[in-house]
Amino acid sequence: MLSWFRYHATWMLIIFGVLLMAVFGLGPVFDNLARGFQGSSSAYEDEVVAKWRGGTISRSVLDGLKRKHYETRRFLAELANQAKAECERKGVQYQPLASSLQPLQRENDDDAVDQQLIDRLLLAEKASDEGVVISDGMIDDYLTLVAGQADFTRADWKMINKVANQRAAFPAIREHLRLELKAMQMQTYAGLGLPLNPIPTEAVELYGRANNRIECEVLPVSVDQYLEKVSGEPSVGEMQALFTQGQYNYEDYGLRKPGFKIPRKVNVQYLVAEMETFLQNEKNKITDEQVEAEYDKMVESEDPMVVEVIESETPGGGFKLDLGDDPAEKPESDKPESSDAMDDSSKADESKTPETSEQPKTEQPKAEEPKVEESKPDDVKKEEAPAEKQDTETQSEEAKSEEAKSEETESETAGEGDQSLVVNSKKLQLVSFLQEGSTDAQDEASETEAAETPVASDQEEVGGLGGLQLSDDTTGPAVDGGTKSEKVIKPLADVADAIRTRMARKRAFDKKDDAQKRAVATITLYQQQLMRWEAMRDGEKSDADKPAAPDFEKIAADNGMVFRETGLVDLFELSNTDFGKVNYPIQVRSPQGPMRMDIQQVSNRVFLEYDDNGLIAPQEVDDIMNGNAYVYWMSEKVETRVPDSYEECRDKIVKFWKHQKAVELAREAAESMAEKAKSAGKTLAETFPEKVDATGEFTWLRPGSTAQATYGMPFRVENPGEKFMQTAFGLNEGEIGVAANEPRDTVYVIQRITPPMSVAEIGQEYLDEQFFRFKRVPTDVMGGAIRYARELDMDFNEDFVESMDLKRLK
Repeated sequence: MLSWFRYHATWMLIIFGVLLMAVFGLGPVFDNLARGFQGSSSAYEDEVVAKWRGGTISRSVLDGLKRKHYETRRFLAELANQAKAECERKGVQYQPLASSLQPLQRENDDDAVDQQLIDRLLLAEKASDEGVVISDGMIDDYLTLVAGQADFTRADWKMINKVANQRAAFPAIREHLRLELKAMQMQTYAGLGLPLNPIPTEAVELYGRANNRIECEVLPVSVDQYLEKVSGEPSVGEMQALFTQGQYNYEDYGLRKPGFKIPRKVNVQYLVAEMETFLQNEKNKITDEQVEAEYDKMVESEDPMVVEVIESETPGGGFKLDLGDDPAEKPESDKPESSDAMDDSSKADESKTPETSEQPKTEQPKAEEPKVEESKPDDVKKEEAPAEKQDTETQSEEAKSEEAKSEETESETAGEGDQSLVVNSKKLQLVSFLQEGSTDAQDEASETEAAETPVASDQEEVGGLGGLQLSDDTTGPAVDGGTKSEKVIKPLADVADAIRTRMARKRAFDKKDDAQKRAVATITLYQQQLMRWEAMRDGEKSDADKPAAPDFEKIAADNGMVFRETGLVDLFELSNTDFGKVNYPIQVRSPQGPMRMDIQQVSNRVFLEYDDNGLIAPQEVDDIMNGNAYVYWMSEKVETRVPDSYEECRDKIVKFWKHQKAVELAREAAESMAEKAKSAGKTLAETFPEKVDATGEFTWLRPGSTAQATYGMPFRVENPGEKFMQTAFGLNEGEIGVAANEPRDTVYVIQRITPPMSVAEIGQEYLDEQFFRFKRVPTDVMGGAIRYARELDMDFNEDFVESMDLKRLK
């Protein structure tokens, strides 16, 4: 034995030395690792997120459900892809025969995701209680239906799962699929009888709610004015009872139900760069000489800011409305030539055939003469005209004398009988206007035809087309519409401020952006230093080494910004602050599919980023309303918490109790006013003339911004709800009722002042105008059906949570 040790002594000494070196050299490393593992195990606590009648739901359970949900969806997605490829190889169309699993909504909101996972877990438990069984064969059938026409075996499913999930075993996928199918089955049971496509009787009722308009008079009774009249406090027993009801519930909108759970709170610190301040600073830097130089450039380029175009009517331009001829205002050329031309053209027209009237008379010498010959004196025209035309002119002179007599006796003959309208030959020259582009011969022939129309000697010339006449010097509409443009240069004094603003705006935006970037860089540097300090081990870091918070007031002043903070507030409180009301654009998918721009408040964004963003993590947002820019961060967070005793939320319990009493007092006061009007036999407006308001016409439902309908909009009624609409539409004409609005901060005395529309009328209108005519369910009816289906679904969820005795702790 000793000989063996002596023989191997050299190698044993070498190995022993190496081990000693490893122990002393790597010992601190192993020690640190051991301490790290110990620290992490002690620091990690599997917190309880919710309790129910079957036990508790911990964070690890929800995280496991979330992971399995995504693994199962990846498997089903890969199964669909492989089935589609297999169907293409077979030459058939892939069509799944089973619905896929419902995805998790609002994935960036951890609280919402937790609630959905809890709901699915409890729905599966409820399904088991109700005797719902999902066997292995049913799971196989479901996967076969998802694959459609592709024939896959269990071995194929396993291979597909390996492609989709490298670590998740296929049996675990099947077990989670069993849970999801149970939850889907319970949701199907709950949704029975709630079709989104309503049956005819429901459609008629919804059509009436969306289209039947009524008008009421309302008398508002504020609940707040009765809060001061509620004296005392609830007893200890009442406090304990209310606390038990609302210990695990958040405060209810309208305080309909007790809720005393403490929500998440944040303290938001932020820097605001006010656009108006930056703009004014840049305007102050621009000199008057620079403004004047810019003004000269704008005048030269005819910028609309400094050059104004004024349009005015041109004389004789366009059509003119003439209600009567005034001989005193007529030019001398209008009087004698009109009748001569009429008579001449009348005879010429009688001698024409249809063919010659449509073709230009190029063989006649007169057609080639310029039109200016028409301005010759009458005696020259008569010498040049043939004898036959001179005879015609003689007859025309007689007609003119008769016409003059007719004008003198106009006032005596007016109204004695029906008088036919005639066309003033000189004022209705439409032929040349309608025959644009014709030859000169055609134009002259057309003018001759128009001039030869005889004029009744016993009738005043009043113009054609109902008295609408053309002016003498107009042969068609003016090219510029009867207007002319005149450019007026505005004085520098009138536009100097606008020019200075325009010059400064681009500079102001650039300066504001630079200020944002500098502020973000400074705060980010502090955040990184703080994170490095927090990452140090407990034994190595001390409060003395903690980086000091920068002077945010100084950072703001150095960058031309303002520093503010909200204090610890919840979502509702933050949404009512100036910062929380900041609006910024986001892209959302509309119900029709394409992306669209929407507006969201920054208060919602802060709480959506609650889990993703750490403390002092600067974010940026621009207000689309005024151009202000914000750099904000959460300086403090307070997690959701369930109070341990009623003393911890005593103030909220007293507030809830007093609100219930105040609502009762306001309702009693409203009913007393209604009874006073009824007993006096008067209307509300007659009984309380200074307090009653008219609502105008309104409907029960109206289209909303989404597919779901919303409530109508009676004037001077804040936030009407289902109770208000039920009361108003349930009244007959002249009847009076009482109802509170949705948040129950006002109770209304309601008197209907319009008659009701019968169900028969509504039903007949729906059948005639929608069902039989278009064979459709209109969108307003569908919007109402969606609304009430979702409300019933919420009622089911409330009953389900109560039956499962669910209490959310986190």
